Amino acid sequence: MANNNAVVLSAANLDIIENNLGQLAKNIDDVSVNVDAVDNKVNKVTDSVKSIEDEIKNFMVEIRGSTIVANAKQSITMSQDELNKQYGHYDNVRRKINGLFQATDINAVRKSTIENISEQVMIDTPNYWLAPALVSICAWLTNDKDLANRALKEAMNRNDEKTSLLFCLIHLRANRYDTALKWLRRYLDMQDPAKMESKIVTVIDAITNGSFGPDAQKMCLDKIDEWLKELSSQPGYREIQIERWSTYINSLVTQEDNADFTFLKNYSDNYEQVNKLLSVCHSEKNILQQLQDIILEEQVNNISPTSQLDKLINMLVFNYEDEELDLKRDIAKNRLIIEENGNVQKANERFKETSFALEKATDFYSQLTNIAIEYKMTKPTINTRKMALALSKDWIIEAYNNISKSFETNNLNINIKIDNWHGTTTDGQNEKELVNDLMHHIDNEMHQEIYGKKLFDIKMLVATIIGIISIPLLIKQPLIMVLVLIGILIFDGYNFYINYSNRLNKQKECENIKNNARYILLNTIAEVVDFYFVSKDSLETHNQINTLLNSLDYHNYIKGNDNVRNINVGGR
Repeated sequence: MANNNAVVLSAANLDIIENNLGQLAKNIDDVSVNVDAVDNKVNKVTDSVKSIEDEIKNFMVEIRGSTIVANAKQSITMSQDELNKQYGHYDNVRRKINGLFQATDINAVRKSTIENISEQVMIDTPNYWLAPALVSICAWLTNDKDLANRALKEAMNRNDEKTSLLFCLIHLRANRYDTALKWLRRYLDMQDPAKMESKIVTVIDAITNGSFGPDAQKMCLDKIDEWLKELSSQPGYREIQIERWSTYINSLVTQEDNADFTFLKNYSDNYEQVNKLLSVCHSEKNILQQLQDIILEEQVNNISPTSQLDKLINMLVFNYEDEELDLKRDIAKNRLIIEENGNVQKANERFKETSFALEKATDFYSQLTNIAIEYKMTKPTINTRKMALALSKDWIIEAYNNISKSFETNNLNINIKIDNWHGTTTDGQNEKELVNDLMHHIDNEMHQEIYGKKLFDIKMLVATIIGIISIPLLIKQPLIMVLVLIGILIFDGYNFYINYSNRLNKQKECENIKNNARYILLNTIAEVVDFYFVSKDSLETHNQINTLLNSLDYHNYIKGNDNVRNINVGGR
């Protein structure tokens, strides 16, 4: 009876324990649910904090950009005020020269007015070369030879080069070609091709627009050839221009991800190089178009020779002095900062590209590049830009071909990587070999996984041995022996079936892997072929660009030159 009670008690206790364990499990589940809820709340809080953090960062970037832009605007205002305060009287003199010529052309100014201009300028503008030059012009117009000569000497003392060039242009305007030629020779003889100011643009404009007579043109062209030869004999100058042209041509190359080459992007080791070459290929037509636009643009010649000379004189007198350029550079840099919405790094990069045009003095090579590239700042006529382009063609060709070396050797080895397999192709012609190699690679990788496990494994062998050993022991109990043997057969058969099914599944998996890999490889090779033809087609444009550049002759862009133009622009 005691034993029965013990059993009953034990069963009751077990029920209580079971119930308690069930409640405990439920409590644990509740805690787990609460923990999950807390985790979710924590995740939501984390996401919210991250969102707020991103908003704060964006806000700070906007604030920083706005502050930088505001400072840049303030800096421009201050620099402009300083420019007007210190050098505003320079512009006053410049405008007086321009107005004086227009007024005297129509006899709309009195002698007394001219004399008054002369006196006032010398008082208001000390130390500026253009002030005594204006006095000399005024004295010349009023037949005061003594004052004209004295003022001219003072202007030459302050800046001999600019004074010589100004009076060359003035004598041209007055149709005094012999005197103009003397002034021009004086100006050219003072030039140092290694250190030349941007006013040389005025001289080249006068050449290309036919303002000089044939003798003056020949003198200028001979001097240009002399400067080029002198600089070409000195190391460094040419390399700087090639680098500048490389930077300019690179700016015409659109760097973007090519959406039509997704397989190459995902399965090529050197896709970055492929993508860069694709960008160059796609930009070839843009580069050709840029050159054609310059070469094919017609020079507008519907203005009179006098108006052309006035324009050249304005280019000279409004050419900024050395002391003005620092403030002009500061204004230009801050304007770029505003254009870039406060991104100082981008603004500095853009300023670096254009700052050559704001140099106080630089070599003749750089002046030619400034005319061709920084034309918005140097403001040459279109024929002058064409001439500068023709004179720079050797640097352009070398810079261009350095960038597009892929067109010299269309044999880029494109590396293909699919999982652990690597292959190489240039044009997809070895497609069959690549596919076979990939299939063989996958077979080798999967062989151990498929056939590594035997169909008749060690468990089945042990069971079979046990069955064989048990036969003599159970010979007297045939029913049990039969049951044991049947059990062993069932065990071995079942395991054999499992192993065989696994092998079949592995084989199917291997086939799927092979099919998928084959699909990837074939599509990648198809893109390689597309890339090959894009590169090949672009080679034709590349050759057109080289042909166009090689055909340029600067003599063709000089008005009044009788040379016959023989230019084939892009096959047109």
